[in-house]
Amino acid sequence: MAKVDFIGIGAQKAATTWLHHVLSGHHSILTSETKELNFFTANYDRGYTWYESCFEASTDSAIRGECSPTYFFSRDAAERAARYSPELKLICILRDPIDRAFSNHMHEIRKGHIPPETTFEDAWKDNPAYSLQSQYKANLRRWLANFDRDALLLLFSEDIASNPNAIYEQVCGHLGVAPEQRPASITERHHENITYTYPAVQKTLRYVGDAMRSLGMQELVKNLKQAPGVKQALSMNKQHLKTMVTPPTQETREMLIDHFQSDIEYVAQITGRAVLPWPTWPELHSDDTAANE
Repeated sequence: MAKVDFIGIGAQKAATTWLHHVLSGHHSILTSETKELNFFTANYDRGYTWYESCFEASTDSAIRGECSPTYFFSRDAAERAARYSPELKLICILRDPIDRAFSNHMHEIRKGHIPPETTFEDAWKDNPAYSLQSQYKANLRRWLANFDRDALLLLFSEDIASNPNAIYEQVCGHLGVAPEQRPASITERHHENITYTYPAVQKTLRYVGDAMRSLGMQELVKNLKQAPGVKQALSMNKQHLKTMVTPPTQETREMLIDHFQSDIEYVAQITGRAVLPWPTWPELHSDDTAANE
């Protein structure tokens, strides 16, 4: 079996689902049917043969890859991945660290791990993963200690939201494949922090949609979701947790800005960007802005 060629390493709650879907629809890319194989973290004991068996056999020149956000903040994944194949190409998507941490909080509520009335402040004290997964400096350094900088494509979820076509072309260029025309899922937004009035209905629809995509009917799925009546019904069944969960207080935001300052500055440094597309950026540099006015 052929080796895996690339992995999406995270971060969690930063558009890795979008990445999986757009790459799954590319004719020159084979992705795992399961989005998150978590091989270099939870399933490492299954061995390389199991890992490679998760991808369909192919006689053409298609490349293979998968996306598992648990890799990003793992202490072991980077070294394990480099040992598996030092030629792996990496794709990492980052998000404003405070927004990511709050989305992490909503995810825990949606999963039923904590009660809906739990404040972000209480959960922050109780769950170290909120901070660990947004500690971009330490996590990126771990990967860059095991791979060359050229192996890592570093993206921002905010850029995906504003210009998905440009980011898609960047991803294809990094992987060495030609971008395809109008990928069916390129403009789809995957809001995972959504709750449903009728969860069983949504589960059934998701199962049918995934089955159709696996048969190459991505465009049909997209058209059906936009059909009159269907779109309205889907929308009525959704409720975003942002409307139900209280965001961090201003005092908490100020604490988090200080907490993540070195991570934010490090990302700006290694990407060479003078300004990051994050809401936290102008708050962090408000004194600089005032001095230039």
